[in-house]
Amino acid sequence: MRCWWLAALAAISLFVLPAQAQAPDAKTFVENIYKLYLGKNTPSIDLSTREGLELYFTPALADLIDKDAKEAEKQQEAPLLNGDPFVDGQDWEITDPVITVQTQDNGNGAIASANFKNFGKTINVRLALVLTPKGWRVDDVFWSEGNLRGLYKPPQ
Repeated sequence: MRCWWLAALAAISLFVLPAQAQAPDAKTFVENIYKLYLGKNTPSIDLSTREGLELYFTPALADLIDKDAKEAEKQQEAPLLNGDPFVDGQDWEITDPVITVQTQDNGNGAIASANFKNFGKTINVRLALVLTPKGWRVDDVFWSEGNLRGLYKPPQ
């Protein structure tokens, strides 16, 4: 009887452990984002749907972006996020991306730095990352002049 349980546990671990191991580490998560921008005429990441937002952002940040986009649409105005947060612009021709990551918060958080050239100009974008049950997600984006969460703070 004991051998049967051990065999069953071993079989289950073959399916459960690889599923947990499939989530990319923080650096791979960010590298995969920037790979999507390489090459001429690459389409942007689709952030127009809730599902698209949740692939990249924490639920709290996705809520802010989604709520603002819906309100802007009702008002027939541009949303506060009026460009691509990962490239800090509306147009891009990304080359030479270099991604570095420093983990924080006992491995549950990280700061990623994405350095790349956009139309030949050197750009640095920093991403605050959080490890969620769905894997790494962006909790804020920092550009040379501001940050993504800052767009949604009421004026003071």
